Amino acid sequence: MIEISKAVIQKNEKFLILKRADHSKSYPGLWDFAGGKHDHGETPEESVIRETKEETDLDINPGQEIKTVHYQDEQFNLLFHYFVPNITSGKIKISEDHSEYKWVTKKEISFLKLHPAVKKYFK
Repeated sequence: MIEISKAVIQKNEKFLILKRADHSKSYPGLWDFAGGKHDHGETPEESVIRETKEETDLDINPGQEIKTVHYQDEQFNLLFHYFVPNITSGKIKISEDHSEYKWVTKKEISFLKLHPAVKKYFK
């Protein structure tokens, strides 16, 4: 099982989501929260801080883990750890692993092609 931490960053009733690049190895072109796989020996909190910085250039305080969800499909067996962090500094600058970002309401999210992590969070 692969463990993944996700940052559910919120501002003014909107969520920050990133579109995975078309060249992404997994789930290309889908909208996702910032976050990613845990490195060996890394805690979920350490992972969400590192991955959010790598993907958005934002520094965060992860806060408490609010939800953990298992997901399995034909390719992957995943365990998502969700955090609702506070941004402590930085301005959004997405990595080459993403093609764009936007702030969307919960209603707007439902009209997008979503990564399983986002779908599972809102279930």
